[in-house]
Amino acid sequence: MTLEMEAATRYRTHAEELRVIAESNGHHRTQQILLSIANDYDLMAETFEQIEQTNQSVQPVKSRV
Repeated sequence: MTLEMEAATRYRTHAEELRVIAESNGHHRTQQILLSIANDYDLMAETFEQIEQTNQSVQPVKSRV
């Protein structure tokens, strides 16, 4: 697994953890903040996934000898 995909996976895990915490929190404003941060983690994960896709598409194809 590439560093980009490891980061994306890590950010998605953090996002899910924050959503679980938000569900169990009774304070509405705190829930909103936690869910907003979770969404930011998802955006970061998407960015790393896009970087990985770009890296895959621009890597030179290894010639077979």
